[in-house]
This record gives sequence, C-alpha cells and structure tokens, in this order.
Amino acid sequence: MRRSVGLVLGIVLTLVAGDAVAQMTGPIDIFPGRTQQPAQATPAPRRATPPAATPSRTLDIKAFTGSFAGSGVADSEDTAYFGVTQRDLDVRITTTADGGFTIAWTTVLRTGSDAQPVVRRRATTMTFRPGPRPGLFTASDNSDPLQNGMISWARISRSTLTIHQFSVREGGQHDIQTYARTLTGTGMDLVYTRVVDGERQRRVRGKLVKNAG
Repeated sequence: MRRSVGLVLGIVLTLVAGDAVAQMTGPIDIFPGRTQQPAQATPAPRRATPPAATPSRTLDIKAFTGSFAGSGVADSEDTAYFGVTQRDLDVRITTTADGGFTIAWTTVLRTGSDAQPVVRRRATTMTFRPGPRPGLFTASDNSDPLQNGMISWARISRSTLTIHQFSVREGGQHDIQTYARTLTGTGMDLVYTRVVDGERQRRVRGKLVKNAG
C-alpha cells in the first residue's frame, strides 16, 4: 500500500514539474539576485572595397585611335647628377585598311635654364600591319639590326598598346626601346624605357589627354 502511494505521488510531482517548466518564458536564473544582461549581437564584418575594375578582354586597335597631348618627365641612371628633363608629348593613332595602324608621335625636350632654354624636337611615324596572332603587329619597315636596321613590333594587352624597338649598336650591344601606352578615363598614360645590354638607360613617365574631335 505504501509502495502504491509513493508511486502515485512520484507521478504527480513529475507532471507538476513538467507543467511548470512548460510555462517558463525566459531563461533560468541559476544565480538568484543577479541581473542578467541581454546578449549583444556581434556586428557583421565590413566588406573590403573591391579594386578598380580592369578590362576583362583585350581591346581592339580602334579603341586607341585619336590625338593625344600631354607631358612627361624623364630620368636616367645619371638623374642624381643631371636631374630630370621635362618633355611635351603628342601622339596620333589612325587605323589602316588592312587592320593595322599608323602612329605618329612628337617629343619636345626642354633643357637648360630659363634664361637660355634648349629645345629639341623629335618626330617619329611608324606603320604596323597585322601579325600572325590577334593583338600582334609588325612594323612595315623592319630591317636587319646587324646592318644598322631595326625590328619593331606592337602588341595589345587589355587596355595597353606596347611598341618594342630592337636594334644593335656599333659596339654590338643590343638596344631595346619600349613604349607602353595605357588608356585611361581622360586619355592615356605613357611609360617609355630604354635598356642597353640589360641595363636601363632612361625612363619617361607621362600623362596625355585625348583631344576632342
């Protein structure tokens, strides 16, 4: 009899406890008397600013056509002794019927002092025809570098048109000149380098603005 009463009492207590737990709407305070602070949400991490977009494909030569004008600064291995020189730059690019292009550029070098300025002007015109692969062009006037000639070629990589010129000096040193022209929102940036026998002799950095029309 006592065992039956104890069993019934245990069932009743279990049901009462279960009903009390079901009616609880908040967390159980295991430390009475203490005020629990609400949990603070962790702020979401900031997304890094993506880099400036670059063309995902190589541009056609038509994208480089037009007239551009600007200036640049030249330095060389002797910059520490002779300083830098200012240059005015003009470039004009037109397409040809066979899919090539003609480029004419003029460089005006300004040296000397304000009282006695020295101005030198250099003008170059070259025509390139399509090469054996897309984006590659060969100069129409290529000749043997060992006979005082020059080999020139051009290539387009995304938004940059690069022209390479290879020649051999009288002493047998190889001479490589590179003109890299990259299109920008307002015109183009120019980086010119001249390397003789693996040593850089000169570098020019310039910015040109595209002329209207």
